[in-house]
Amino acid sequence: MSAVRTIDVKGLEHADKEKLIFPGLESLKDRETLRIVVEFNPTPLVYLLKAEGKFDIRYEKEGPDEWVLQVSRVPDREGQKQQFRELITGLRGDEASPELKEKARALLQDVDAKTLGVMEQELLNEGVSHDEIRKSLCDIHLEVMKDSLVAKRIDVSAPHPIHTFMAEHEVIVSTLERLGRLVGKIETAGSVEELGADLKELVDVAHHLVEAESHHQREEEALFPELEKQGITEPPQIMKMDHVEFRKHKRSLYQLALHPEEYDFGQFKSRVVELGQFLTKELNSHIFKEDNILYQIALQTLSEEDWVKVKRLCDQVGYCCFTPQDQQEVKKVNSTVVELDLRQIMPFERHELIFEKWEALPAGDTLRIINDHDPKPLRYQFEVEYKDHYEWEYEQQGPKDWKVSIKKK
Repeated sequence: MSAVRTIDVKGLEHADKEKLIFPGLESLKDRETLRIVVEFNPTPLVYLLKAEGKFDIRYEKEGPDEWVLQVSRVPDREGQKQQFRELITGLRGDEASPELKEKARALLQDVDAKTLGVMEQELLNEGVSHDEIRKSLCDIHLEVMKDSLVAKRIDVSAPHPIHTFMAEHEVIVSTLERLGRLVGKIETAGSVEELGADLKELVDVAHHLVEAESHHQREEEALFPELEKQGITEPPQIMKMDHVEFRKHKRSLYQLALHPEEYDFGQFKSRVVELGQFLTKELNSHIFKEDNILYQIALQTLSEEDWVKVKRLCDQVGYCCFTPQDQQEVKKVNSTVVELDLRQIMPFERHELIFEKWEALPAGDTLRIINDHDPKPLRYQFEVEYKDHYEWEYEQQGPKDWKVSIKKK
């Protein structure tokens, strides 16, 4: 039977509540439960704890004069990570057997992209080379976790940089499908003359692939540095290694398509098939990894402020000839600012007042909150209830007062 402890913080000042609640949570052991008793609905605290992913939370009582939360620690999360590490280490090198893949799938069915990134980072710290991860480990991970990763994919709307990258990926994948069909035709052709219009299409396809350079450049100059600042260095490094190979192969294919007369047809055909098969296989795999792993790590890790910077840098680098126009433009709206100073308002009245003001706010306007503590838990609630419909920006972060602007989209 699990041990149960109770912390009653009714009537205490906010700072005094935190001094009891958070140390109590940190000291929780497996199979222990902490009951937290407060005089108002602790919704922001619930969202904060859920976002951390370390606790199971449920309401024991919900008002009207008293709320009781039951909080218990998620059992053995570190043990699960250790199993993950041992599993992917065991999958190195040779082809994974169906039995091993099934074992991996059972263990990793709930893995998210951020955990995957952390695990790969730890493997590299333990001595696994970049090449080994790029050539084998990542592919096996994807095969094992493909369904899980796709199911967990987070979507954002234009003109968010990730939405733009993924919209461009759709165009690139379509171009690769054209390349695959052309490679099949070229493989059976007996001469350049037999290719006819297919040769012109090959030039067009190769040109579009080369034109994707600004896509890779935006990732490398805008997105990857922000991930690296958060300590996520190895997944971007692996993607950059892929970019180097793709540049070589795309440029070679383009030159071949432009100047077939410079080659013996047998050599021309062999080289086009080699380059085309490499790009259709490896670039498709690369796009899947970015859409379902790297971009998802970014969406889980970077702040709204980080994304504003990423977008600005993307605009500076520029876009592909095939980037949809609505991805590039940021809609500018004149914004009215409604200020709400909470410092003299009783803590149990603040939450309802904030959302009363927010619900009345027209799209495009901003709610500025002045508080006597960091409203970080409130941000977790906004992320759950208003995801993609708000922009959060700190104007002042302590030491005595905090100011935050929340713009309604």
